[in-house]
Amino acid sequence: MRGKHVEEAGLDDFVEIREGDALTTLAANLPETIDFVLLDGAKPLYLDILALLESRLRPGAMIVADNADYSPDYLARVRAPESGYLSLPFDGDVELSMKLG
Repeated sequence: MRGKHVEEAGLDDFVEIREGDALTTLAANLPETIDFVLLDGAKPLYLDILALLESRLRPGAMIVADNADYSPDYLARVRAPESGYLSLPFDGDVELSMKLG
């Protein structure tokens, strides 16, 4: 499925939208590398979703987690100094994280 705004922006070749249970839809057929992830679903699953995608995140990949305050385990993971992420709160309860080398 492609979003209308993705098409209008000319990003069809770069964006993949998966609908459904993230633990199912992201468990298979992932691209070789992932550059950007938007987490905006079931907050308690954010850490599990990160675990599914982590091996595919390229250095410099960005993760935006909406309402991240409702996922304290996720925040603890991406904010930990040894986590491999640079992470900071952005615009209220949105967390912006970058995968480091």
